[in-house]
Amino acid sequence: MPPAASIEGEPSDNVVAVLQSMNGEEQAQVPIEDLDNIVPIQAVPAWRLNAAVWNKAGKNPVVAVVIDDLGLSENATLILTAMPGPYTLAYLPYADNLPEQTGYVKAAGHELMVHLPMQPKNRETDPGSNALLSSLSQEEFERRVNWNLSQFDGYVGVNNHMGSELTEDAGAMVRVMMKLRQNGHLFLDSLTSPKSVGVRAAKATGVPYISRDIFLDNVREEGAIEEQLEKLERIARIRGYAVAIGHPYDITLETLTKWQKTLKEKKISLVPLSQVVAAQEAGRHGAETAR
Repeated sequence: MPPAASIEGEPSDNVVAVLQSMNGEEQAQVPIEDLDNIVPIQAVPAWRLNAAVWNKAGKNPVVAVVIDDLGLSENATLILTAMPGPYTLAYLPYADNLPEQTGYVKAAGHELMVHLPMQPKNRETDPGSNALLSSLSQEEFERRVNWNLSQFDGYVGVNNHMGSELTEDAGAMVRVMMKLRQNGHLFLDSLTSPKSVGVRAAKATGVPYISRDIFLDNVREEGAIEEQLEKLERIARIRGYAVAIGHPYDITLETLTKWQKTLKEKKISLVPLSQVVAAQEAGRHGAETAR
């Protein structure tokens, strides 16, 4: 795979991205300010169109909780359907019955994402079928991106499943971002690698983005998950918002159910991820306008 972009440091007008025609037959180096002519941003992008109901947070700090690795257990989907939200639910595209599963949770008021499988550093770890790998030809990489993003509808964006290797590859991440830009989706960097260039690739290509702050359940014990939720609250109180990622373990969902009941008293609001991204995008746009 040829290098797609130099995105070291902050992107600027002289950042150059390698763009591909939609049929993948040719490449061109295009200045970043010309991207609107190549892949125009939609008037109402999918990440706004598919957003869950807005939570009136007022002046409260806000938290978004993303549940990864969904789809393989339909029982987890049923549990989440019964839980008040809004949670942001990331479904693996190779799971079964995705239109039905995602339809249930979306109707229950939750927000949807694609949990996009990407190459990990550990070669013995299987990221799943149709995962994005740095060794793929350009054509196969594009085919897999398209396949992964077409398994269900109504989602706001993607976050990486595994990907500690691929998210360090600037060329691969720019290719992913150009597809997200085309479709009007956002990107959540799960930060499975501290060297991830995902956010810088999103900035360079004009894709709305945010990064994970806390993993909730690396230790699958109620006390440990509660400690992570307390960290999440502290970040939100200091910065105004925070983003956590958890998994559909029984203990995680049980702990979240108890924790959510405490939020009103704590004056913290649980919101869909798109609401946090919308606030951040508005702030970025305001800062750029003021320059």
